[in-house]
Amino acid sequence: MRHKFWVCSAALLLLAGCGGSEPAAPPPEPAAPRPTVFDPLTSTIGRAQGVQQTVDEQAAEQRKRIEEAER
Repeated sequence: MRHKFWVCSAALLLLAGCGGSEPAAPPPEPAAPRPTVFDPLTSTIGRAQGVQQTVDEQAAEQRKRIEEAER
């Protein structure tokens, strides 16, 4: 009899632990990044990536023109 009591109690505790709770609060917005000594370097990388994108677009356009001229 005592064994059944503990089994039932454990089952009830497990079910109660799985019960609903209040919805979680949304995570706070991340803080703005603080300036560092690497900012000039990262901005240079960003500009270089922009230049590379422009060069890639121009190369694709030139390839398209060459393919059209070959027809």
